[in-house]
Amino acid sequence: MLKIFTTQLFGVFRNIQETEEDRIEDCARLLAQSVIGDGTIYVKGFDELEAIATVIVNSEERIPSVSPYRNDVELKPEDCLLVFSNKANDDRSLKVLEVARSVGASTVSVGAVESGQETAIDEFHIDTKLLKGLVPDDEGRRVGYPTFMCALYAYYALYFTVSEMLEEYDIED
Repeated sequence: MLKIFTTQLFGVFRNIQETEEDRIEDCARLLAQSVIGDGTIYVKGFDELEAIATVIVNSEERIPSVSPYRNDVELKPEDCLLVFSNKANDDRSLKVLEVARSVGASTVSVGAVESGQETAIDEFHIDTKLLKGLVPDDEGRRVGYPTFMCALYAYYALYFTVSEMLEEYDIED
């Protein structure tokens, strides 16, 4: 099972890399603009992805000016909110993104886009492509649903791209 899981997971990563490359670049540009413009990048995750904010904020490999998002944070137009959810249409995620947009803050979201949902998703969204488990079990169910790993992969895609952009402005990580 582990070999199947590993093969499938690499396939998901490759799919994100190949199909989301332009969106990653656009989203990274928004994040870099917040850093350059003295804004803060707030990070929020839902369900098991709540942990991603802790990982990102406390990592040695973090984008500058990053902080966890809490409900008492007063967003400003120079800020950017980076939201992670299992599915792109998560109501809580959509609500917090709308709050950010209402005060003029930029938003970037990460989560799986379900079929037919593409037109409803913001242009600054990275699709993790992960809609079900990766490995079939003996009963025909699909298990191995690595949402955190895919979200972290998307974060690193953003991190590397933002870092390259900030190097052009001599801004250190």
